[in-house]
Amino acid sequence: MRRIQLVVLLCAVLFATSSCSTERLPEVKNVIYLIGDGMGFGAVSSLLLEDDSLTAFEMSPIVGLSETCSANNFVTDSPAGGTALACGVRTLNGYLGVDVNGVPLESILKKAQKMGKKSGIVVNTTLTEATPAAFYAGVLSRSKSFDIAAQFVESNVDVAIGAGLSAFINRPDSTDLTAVLIEKGYDVYLEWDDVMASESDRFVGILPMGNVHRRNKKQSEAGAADGAQVCLAAKLAAEGGASAGKDGGKSDAEPEQYLEKAVAKALGLLEKSGKENGFFLMVESAIIDGYGHNNDSDGMIEEMAEFNRTLKYLVEYVKNSPNTLLVVTADHETGGTSVGYKSYNVGEKSPVALTFSTKGHSGIVVPVFAYGEGAEYFGGVMKNTDIPWRIERLMNN
Repeated sequence: MRRIQLVVLLCAVLFATSSCSTERLPEVKNVIYLIGDGMGFGAVSSLLLEDDSLTAFEMSPIVGLSETCSANNFVTDSPAGGTALACGVRTLNGYLGVDVNGVPLESILKKAQKMGKKSGIVVNTTLTEATPAAFYAGVLSRSKSFDIAAQFVESNVDVAIGAGLSAFINRPDSTDLTAVLIEKGYDVYLEWDDVMASESDRFVGILPMGNVHRRNKKQSEAGAADGAQVCLAAKLAAEGGASAGKDGGKSDAEPEQYLEKAVAKALGLLEKSGKENGFFLMVESAIIDGYGHNNDSDGMIEEMAEFNRTLKYLVEYVKNSPNTLLVVTADHETGGTSVGYKSYNVGEKSPVALTFSTKGHSGIVVPVFAYGEGAEYFGGVMKNTDIPWRIERLMNN
């Protein structure tokens, strides 16, 4: 009896083995993969408790749980966490887009390209940061930003919007990778207004950081777990408002609305060029992680409000786009974030106060939300590596 139950469970949950089931899988043509870096249950709870309106999370028909371990630690770092979500393989902490032996892996984005789908990346951090890089690069350390940028140039993505120009032009080999991108047929934009005005079928926007992320209202100290290196997200989250324009960001770039607008711009291009075979779009909201590292309650709450605006836009997009799947999850939880005890009077609107147990990542399971075609296959408890395999199976249908 136990064996029969196990077989039934495997057929129901691990549907990728088509011989287990004769059911007809949903026809998924387009995939949007939204990753909230460091977004655990504490971060999601802060939004649900702070926002009295219906949040995008509450619109999800399917909710699951994801274990976030790496190959050698219950607590993953961002490179290994991103690799699991991108490539469906657990690797060593520190490794990015390669397996435990350093062998390069094929990401779900690359597999989508092989299916003839158009592809895109939109992030509110550098294009060479760990999570986006896991979808196109393979290196032994996230610090190899020059190597990652060179691999981005060969990634064949149709549209990419983020920051991080230095890795493309201030290089030890003196190569201007923006010129290489242009030679490959891309339009390259270095200003937000040019991205928004573009009518190109293939472009890369490499913007000032001030364009892609709101500066923190207060100056705080960038945090990290004991013995760990301070990550870029923590540094960005700690920078005060006075520095908002120092890197060339325009005051009218509206970084609070950047992610939503950049996603809409990318989708406009992809749905037009991907009419025949569809598209795959990877989106990362990176600085949730930074506020977790810095144990910044106010910053975390504001960042989750921005995430919710982008997610609401995507939920509405999926409603009006047949055969489109939206999967939302996190690479790991950051900060050991939870909601602290606070008394308030009945009927009183009391601000949420978050508490933190670490300045690093934690090994707590993270939520998975799914919308649209095929969403039902992302409920229940799964490993982080299961998610891209399930997406691939649906795209292959």
